[in-house]
Amino acid sequence: MATTFERITNTDEVFNNKEYITDSIIFNAIESARNTPDCKLYSDRKNVIILFAANSPRIWLWTSTTIKDDTNKLIDICRFLRDSNVPKAEIYLKEEVAGSFSDLYALTTLEINYSVKDEFSLAVYTCTKKDTENRPELAPDEEIIRIDKDNPEHKKMVLDFYESLKEEFRWQEKLERKVNEYLNMEFYALVKNGRIVGNAVIGGQTKQYLRIKSIAVRESERQKGFGYKMCIFALDKIRERGLTPILYTHVGNKSAVALWSKSGFNVKDKLYLLKIENDD
Repeated sequence: MATTFERITNTDEVFNNKEYITDSIIFNAIESARNTPDCKLYSDRKNVIILFAANSPRIWLWTSTTIKDDTNKLIDICRFLRDSNVPKAEIYLKEEVAGSFSDLYALTTLEINYSVKDEFSLAVYTCTKKDTENRPELAPDEEIIRIDKDNPEHKKMVLDFYESLKEEFRWQEKLERKVNEYLNMEFYALVKNGRIVGNAVIGGQTKQYLRIKSIAVRESERQKGFGYKMCIFALDKIRERGLTPILYTHVGNKSAVALWSKSGFNVKDKLYLLKIENDD
């Protein structure tokens, strides 16, 4: 049976679908990918598949809620992914369809002999509070600045900041690329004694939501409240625009989950990551 997925552009009308627009899952997948170079987008006019660059194993699926009861369509997606031949694929999809998808993927890919290497959930958090209680204050020697990507001194500070985090973030081979990605968003830095001790990166806006892309703190400066200060600062920036803050994190990241909970975030949805490794 031939698949019904065809190549589309990032301005395709499927992205105006009401269900798509109101689905918070898209902020972990389609919205950021639509503006990522080298991504390939495919759709059957209801569901969307994103294949990242040729050297990336990442695949994002956005599915209509009706797909849970549509075995034929799930098989259609599985066959499309099978024929795409993505090595060591990392497939992100809604948790509610992950179980059925995983079983069907096994059935449709028996001839290539795959095995599941890992699986876990990503939680999507939103904050609907209009204001924050227990608002933190900056110390006299602290300031928050908006990073200017065209300012050499600012970029030097950002590189120094992420240099201290690259092993923890596993950015050894992609440090400059990730820094440039963040510099093209709204990048705010908490500066103390001439260096960045914490940051907040905001990007990915639609009609309802604006995403907090990253909150990070220099390792030597943790447990001092800098992460909370930057989170509340980011929340204020988003609320000023009348939008709902949204972010996502691994459910096992206990320190991050504690920060989001303290800042007023609640779990809205979950994503499932299925890692596939083809056996040679």
